[in-house]
Amino acid sequence: MAFQIYIPENLTFQNYLAVVQTARVWADGYDQKRSDLLLAALAPNVAVDYTLIVAAWGVKHYTSDEFAALWLSEEHLGLKPLATQHLLGQPYFKSVTEDEIVVQWQQLASHGRRTDDKTDTSAVITETSDGRSYMEHRFIRVDGQWKITGITPSLLYQTGDFMRIRRPAGEE
Repeated sequence: MAFQIYIPENLTFQNYLAVVQTARVWADGYDQKRSDLLLAALAPNVAVDYTLIVAAWGVKHYTSDEFAALWLSEEHLGLKPLATQHLLGQPYFKSVTEDEIVVQWQQLASHGRRTDDKTDTSAVITETSDGRSYMEHRFIRVDGQWKITGITPSLLYQTGDFMRIRRPAGEE
């Protein structure tokens, strides 16, 4: 059977804008290391399916506060020498109902290691690692707003040594 492109007939322009804006705020929360942005984009409970990245991790469940604290911590994206930019490309709407929207984005996650603990743009980036992936978000309505309740990343390929880039501050 040939692939059939899904064209949602019930996706309003307002809901399209809400989903796109929410996803952008989520990415900006990562890159600006701001929990207020992440929390604005997340539903109270978030499930992350890591099986396509590291099968042993499986699916993990977090409150939005736990998720923001973990991903903005020093062991992940909150590491001071780490600069990131998560670019979300074309969305593919996989399903749209009144209560849930599932979108898969093309994603470029760019990671740069600063020479010191500076967090401003004057810091020199000396090492890079970029990941190309698909990022699936499941959105639900929370108090009338679309919020991310499910995240499923799937890596296509990666350049550079990501584990080296995210080593603890002060380690060379």
